[in-house]
Amino acid sequence: MKQKTIGDTREYLEEMAEELNALADMDQMEMYRMLTDVGNEIPTIPQEEKTDENFVQGCVSNVYVAESVEDGHIEFRGSSDAMVVRGYLSILIQALNGLSIRELLEESESLVSKFGEDTNIRANLTPSRANAFGNIYALMREKAKSAG
Repeated sequence: MKQKTIGDTREYLEEMAEELNALADMDQMEMYRMLTDVGNEIPTIPQEEKTDENFVQGCVSNVYVAESVEDGHIEFRGSSDAMVVRGYLSILIQALNGLSIRELLEESESLVSKFGEDTNIRANLTPSRANAFGNIYALMREKAKSAG
């Protein structure tokens, strides 16, 4: 597992927000294409990890998040049957993978919230997709708490 710091997470989320905003300013469909491409960067989790425990509640689509922990650092895997939601899932996975559990729990929330605000997630997505982003992050935090 590649370990990283909260500074790496901040940098990644700022870059992604900048790219998404540039595309949204030009053409909303381009932003959705980018999210779809980003979503294709994560492998689908195995069927045996698609359990009730890994299911993200409150999403219209089927979203699953599984985790593993090594030396106090957490790594997530996930799957969604909705491509745009899968893109946001991928962004969260790439942003948070490799953080220490402590950093994820104590320092990531403000960065994830800022990403949501900076990308104007509520205005750019349907309410159900915007809720999915928050619900995915909430399950990731819950899993980190349980693992810590």
